[in-house]
Amino acid sequence: MRTATATVMFWDNRATSLEDQALDPIRSKEEMRGDQFTEAEILDEVVSRLNANGDYMTLFTDAFGDSTINDERIAQALAAFERSLISANSPFDRYARGDESALTQQQVRGLNAFIDAGCNACHSGPMFSDYALHQLAVETNPKLTNAGIDDNGVDGKFRTPSLRNVALTAPYMHNGTERTLRDAIAFYNGVGNPSNDPDLAALDFDNNGDTIDAIEAFLMSLTDEGFDKTIPDAVPSGLNPGGDI
Repeated sequence: MRTATATVMFWDNRATSLEDQALDPIRSKEEMRGDQFTEAEILDEVVSRLNANGDYMTLFTDAFGDSTINDERIAQALAAFERSLISANSPFDRYARGDESALTQQQVRGLNAFIDAGCNACHSGPMFSDYALHQLAVETNPKLTNAGIDDNGVDGKFRTPSLRNVALTAPYMHNGTERTLRDAIAFYNGVGNPSNDPDLAALDFDNNGDTIDAIEAFLMSLTDEGFDKTIPDAVPSGLNPGGDI
C-alpha cells in the first residue's frame, strides 16, 4: 500500500506528485484544452496569455522573485494552491481523535459494517485509498465511448478513489455510471471480479436496507463541513470563477 506522502494520481496512476499532475488537465481536450489548440500548443498559449496580463506578472513576481512565467512555475503555483486545501475535521476525524460523540450510533454501525464487509482492504489509510489499481465490473458509460473517449484505464483497472468528502462528489465510479452514493454502495453486493482480485474476492457485503443505510451514514461522516470551498468574486483573467454552468 502506498502512503499519502507518495501518492499517485489520476485514474491510471500516471502522476507521482502534485507538480507532475498539475498541467495535465490543461493539456486534456475534455477538461480544459478544447479543440482550438493541440496538446503540443496549449501550454505555450497559456504562458503567452499569462505574460500578457500585468496582474499575473505581479503575482508571479511576488511568488517567485521575478516576473518569469513558464510551465514549471505554473505547475508549482497550482501545486502550492492544492496543498492549501486541507480537509481533516470531518465528524469521522473528530471521532478518530477520541470524540465518541462525533458519530451517531448509526454511523458507528456503518463504520463497523464497512470494515466487516472488507471495504477497507482498498479504501484504507488516512485518505481511505490504497492508491492501487483495481478492476471492477463497472458498466460502460456510452457518453464516453460514443465520444471516442477511452474508458479502459490500465487494462481495465482504475485507482481506488479517496472517500473523503465522497458525499459531495456524485456521480460515482470512474465513469460516473452510479448516480447516487446509495447506488455506489449497493453496487458492491455480488460485485463482479473480472481480474480475480483477492481484495474483491474477500468482499462480503450484506445487502440489506439497514446495512446500506448505515454505511451511507458513515460515508457522510467523512464530509468536512469546514473545508474551504470559497469561490473568489473575480480573478485577474476576467473569466467567471464559477464557470458558465
